[in-house]
Amino acid sequence: MEREKTYLRFNENKRLRAVSERKLSKSKSDKQDKFLPVVSLATEFGFSISLPIVGGAVLGQFLDNKLNLAPKMTLSLIFLGLFIGIANIYLIIKEYSQNQNQ
Repeated sequence: MEREKTYLRFNENKRLRAVSERKLSKSKSDKQDKFLPVVSLATEFGFSISLPIVGGAVLGQFLDNKLNLAPKMTLSLIFLGLFIGIANIYLIIKEYSQNQNQ
């Protein structure tokens, strides 16, 4: 028969109280449940901005070399990628806010 471990913690009123081991593990999982969606959203932001810009730069460089247009296609596609990245961020924020309201 195992004994449940208890720890002393301060509560919101700055008073010590005994907390069981089960409650501590639950609070750690609550922190993880809040942390992982934030990391996921930040990663999605990064990829949504960087991939269209890098894709535009690579495709623009390729087209500039093939068509001898110097920096015209590269710059045009980088700005197009920037516009697409900003539009992606807008859509992600809109979807996230709709999910938070439900």
